[in-house]
Amino acid sequence: MRTIFLAALLASSAALAADLRLDPGASVRDGTLNVAPTVQGPAGAALRYEIKTMRQGASGNSSSSQSGSVRLDAEGAGRLATSSLSVGPQDRYRVQVKLLDGGRVVAEKEVRYPD
Repeated sequence: MRTIFLAALLASSAALAADLRLDPGASVRDGTLNVAPTVQGPAGAALRYEIKTMRQGASGNSSSSQSGSVRLDAEGAGRLATSSLSVGPQDRYRVQVKLLDGGRVVAEKEVRYPD
């Protein structure tokens, strides 16, 4: 019985992962890196998220982490926490966004600059 439950849980997580579209929402404008991730998926899905932003530049290194939860609305859309960070033309940065369902990563995206 326990094996059947675990198999069903794994199958439902895999199905959810296939239905999710994650956009890290990272863009740079006027020296500011803006991060505004969004997710599309099954209406009503409840997920946790983790966002990590890292910058390396002449003025030093910085990093920030955010986490929280999101419930997709009736249209299957959800917005995660937003943040912004000053960046210079020579800076390198990385943004990682993960969606989790019951502790299992179901979607993950990363943006690096430069690639």
